[in-house]
Amino acid sequence: MNEFERRFAKALFFTEDRLSLYQELAALMRTGVSKTDALQMAWKVASDEGRKPKETTALILRDIGDGMRNGLSFGDAVRRWVPPEDAMILEATENSDDFPGYLDRYCEVIRKRRQILNIIIGGLLYPLALLAAVYGIAFYFGSEVVPKIEGLLPTEKWSGAARFLLLLSEFSESVAIPVLVGSVSILLAVLVALPRWAGRGRSVADRLPVFSLYRMYTGVSFLISISSLVQGGLSPINAVERVRPLSSPYVGYRLNRIRSHMLNGLNLGAALHASGTGWPDPRMNLSIKIYAETHDLSAQLHRISEEWMERARERILRSIGLIRTVVLFLVFGVILGIVGGMYALQDQIVSSMNSGF
Repeated sequence: MNEFERRFAKALFFTEDRLSLYQELAALMRTGVSKTDALQMAWKVASDEGRKPKETTALILRDIGDGMRNGLSFGDAVRRWVPPEDAMILEATENSDDFPGYLDRYCEVIRKRRQILNIIIGGLLYPLALLAAVYGIAFYFGSEVVPKIEGLLPTEKWSGAARFLLLLSEFSESVAIPVLVGSVSILLAVLVALPRWAGRGRSVADRLPVFSLYRMYTGVSFLISISSLVQGGLSPINAVERVRPLSSPYVGYRLNRIRSHMLNGLNLGAALHASGTGWPDPRMNLSIKIYAETHDLSAQLHRISEEWMERARERILRSIGLIRTVVLFLVFGVILGIVGGMYALQDQIVSSMNSGF
């Protein structure tokens, strides 16, 4: 396989394809076959028993199998085809007693995390689309409709609700462009700041709607990784060490503080609590602190991550619902202002014409 074929195949190897492959391999290994045999069997399915060897999944399975036959571990052989987080989890758990079970559970939590991400993206795109629509309506009425009506009745005679239309005219003439530039700049600044702003003031910002969504999503990702690594046999501090190089500056800053406290003798939950950032969640940190003192932390971490994902999903839905409500009130306010202003202006024009204007 040349470099172009490899890059093209990786681009077509989507998340759902990857998870389906993991689950297929897990099902085969659960029957007792080895990893290399499971890869060969999966290749036969993906390539239609060799008739379609250029299919994306078939190419990938062939490359992974060749790597393992050349002495690589499964985690190392699959590394070039999957995200770094996947490679890290697979490498840490592939020699465990229940690797197929870990694969299945990992696929399940990844799908749940994708659902949360889709909820966040979809939930924010809808208000943004509404804001863009109300901006367009306000600009159109202010720049096109109001100037034409001015010829029927001088603007100094507009009163009551009709004056809202004058505000739209002023908006389109002097405010619309600065508002557009400012809004786009703020949006870009937030997108840049979410993964990069780590230190002073970020804990306060994390209480705001968009930042709190990012905090919860990164917290979910952290819990998935840590629980999978600990279940695979790593100690909590080694799990944190594994996750740290793959993290954004925002998460990395928090992991450095957690690691520092763990090196000073605190358990994972106590280190999360002592870090003082409130990340991923203050209440959950206390729960982990308690369970870290027991002998069943790995199982409890998995349970806590499952429960917190569901709670995070509910909180994200509430936050997005609040954002939608505020935006809908704004949209309805502008539309009602336009409708009310048009009716009021119509009455004023008729009244002026009847009085001889």
